Amino acid sequence: MNYLRKSGLSGSSLKIIALISMLIDHTGAVLVLQMIRHLGGTTSMTLEAYQAFMSEYSWLVSLYDIMRLVGRLAFPLFCFLLVEGFLHTRHLSRYIRNLGIFALISEPCFDLALHNCLLEFSSQNVFFTLFLGILTLYGIRQIEERLPNLQNTIALILKLAVIAVGCLLALWLKTDYDAYGILCISLMYLFRAHRELSFGAGCVPLVFLSSSQFFSFLGLPLIWAYNGKRGLSLKYIFYAFYPVHLLLLHLITILII
Repeated sequence: MNYLRKSGLSGSSLKIIALISMLIDHTGAVLVLQMIRHLGGTTSMTLEAYQAFMSEYSWLVSLYDIMRLVGRLAFPLFCFLLVEGFLHTRHLSRYIRNLGIFALISEPCFDLALHNCLLEFSSQNVFFTLFLGILTLYGIRQIEERLPNLQNTIALILKLAVIAVGCLLALWLKTDYDAYGILCISLMYLFRAHRELSFGAGCVPLVFLSSSQFFSFLGLPLIWAYNGKRGLSLKYIFYAFYPVHLLLLHLITILII
């Protein structure tokens, strides 16, 4: 992914776009969804109750749907940037450590925002997915660097085995995007020589998770515009933004509803 041009979007620009997309998505998933529920919208409504609800609040349901669709950009962009970081970082162990630490820090905020309780183990936040994803990439790199003379078929089998372990761990831990997220990250790495193909390949498994993930492909023009430069250093801002915005959304929901 060594593409450099003078103009275009830097890595920090992509990160800001991903953060905005994520904020819109989570505002819909937390605040707007709770508003819908507070007004009586539930999945267990009778047809008559549903029709009455939609006649008055269809605009709110549409707002929720639009916000969630906008949010489909966030995860694949973060995965792309994770692969970029993995390829260019000088401190891989620190990178992995930070992802693991913030996965733990963010979990109570994630559970409060999405499940309204301090700890809930039916799903874990996206930092766990990114953490397992970068460990998977590390395993693939070890095969590439330590066993360079392997036949292509054997090397591919070993890489697939590493990816399978990452997917199984994600399923076991019930991370956000689970195995599909690990496949997304792995495919972006394996096709890293061609960035648009890399991003597109990573979006493919996400579609099997939900049809709304087709909107992930709208990130392709952003990847095409990526100039390969780092831009502003926003590493710790991103790390802090994730748990802080989830906690704030939870508090705002409590105050408003």
